[in-house]
Amino acid sequence: MRLMPAAAFLAASLAIAAPVAAPAWAQSPPASIAVKPDVLIAARQSAYAMSAGTFVGMKNAIKDGEDLKPWAQAAADMAEWAEVIPSLFPPGTETGHDTKAKSAVWSDQAGFAKAAGVYADAAKKLAAAAKADDKAAFAAAFKDTAKACGACHKAYREKE
Repeated sequence: MRLMPAAAFLAASLAIAAPVAAPAWAQSPPASIAVKPDVLIAARQSAYAMSAGTFVGMKNAIKDGEDLKPWAQAAADMAEWAEVIPSLFPPGTETGHDTKAKSAVWSDQAGFAKAAGVYADAAKKLAAAAKADDKAAFAAAFKDTAKACGACHKAYREKE
């Protein structure tokens, strides 16, 4: 099954990033948990890559008419990932490790958080549709989730 590696990686990425992601730490992390900017950038890039892989697997599941229940956890993980995204861009991670983040991530933090929230809400609907194995609802929620992801990239990520 294609989804387990992606879902497991996303879960692991969230577990690693969660202590770094606490909003109170964004300005001045305690020395005991400080993470080098390049490490944090690499972690978020890896999680984005795994999210993209999950999207491909979901797209194929829709195309192939597969049972969607196995995708429920991956979609829930995507929603959780989306809620964490804004906190993975603290000051000091604007450059380095070939980041593609636009300066708008830091200059428009409210907009960035709102865009991540739209993505999270769409992914929650995707998870519910997968859990119900509702193929039509899953396909619609997939489109909405992909649209939310793309809108955030358009506003907050440099083109390749």
